[in-house]
Amino acid sequence: MNQDLRDFAQDVTAASQTVPVLVDFWAPWCGPCKMLGPILEKLAAEAAGRWRLVKIDTERHPDLAEQFGIRGIPDVRLYHHGAVVAQFSGALPEPRLRDWLAQHLPSPRREAMARARTLLQAGDAPAAARLLRPLQSALPADGELAALTARAEAFVDSAAALRLAATVAAGSAWAEDADLARTLATAFLRLGQSPGLPGGPLGRRYREALTRLQAGDFVPGLTALLGVLEEKPAFDEQQARALCLAVFRHLGLRHPVTEQFFRAYTMAVNV
Repeated sequence: MNQDLRDFAQDVTAASQTVPVLVDFWAPWCGPCKMLGPILEKLAAEAAGRWRLVKIDTERHPDLAEQFGIRGIPDVRLYHHGAVVAQFSGALPEPRLRDWLAQHLPSPRREAMARARTLLQAGDAPAAARLLRPLQSALPADGELAALTARAEAFVDSAAALRLAATVAAGSAWAEDADLARTLATAFLRLGQSPGLPGGPLGRRYREALTRLQAGDFVPGLTALLGVLEEKPAFDEQQARALCLAVFRHLGLRHPVTEQFFRAYTMAVNV
């Protein structure tokens, strides 16, 4: 289905809550728009409702062109759940446009992985693992999925995480994620090993940090871990330091918890 814009809030923002909406900013005088428009309309008809095309004439809606910072046309933006998830400018030939849509249109796999990443950042690895396991079993050769599932399993079933991480090819686009899962899983696996972790007062605090981090309690876990690093930056043969960095990478450098603790980490290890 495709249509000219009537109301942006209704036709795009609200509609994209249930079906992806592809917005084509165009104008009647634009040559590339005349090339791209019929291709978009053809593909929208083929989609049979899986996604919707909305065309916005920037001559009739200059306010929207200004609001969304349209600097050149055609400008195409894919909306899902009210937000832009992908965009491009200029005319694409049909084969490239089909590839672009295949890459960016939401799918059950992509939706599940996005939800799992949100759960992981919130500290709910068990829910992320439950969500990803059926997908991973159905798509065992999917390296991106295997690496993400390994990250979730690192907090739940560390041995399973190591097995999954081993399936991700070295040098692949997902090898760094697999290495991250391996670092986390190796650290958490030691909680159940005997002998496992170093002893003494620092060892007890280190065990507390690992226990808290594995449970997804990142703030108290990092507080305890940084307390150990402040006293002994190379504790546990540098593995405490590697774990701290792995947690930062797992959460993301812009995550509020990472921002809260990263400076303290750099001060602790660069004494």
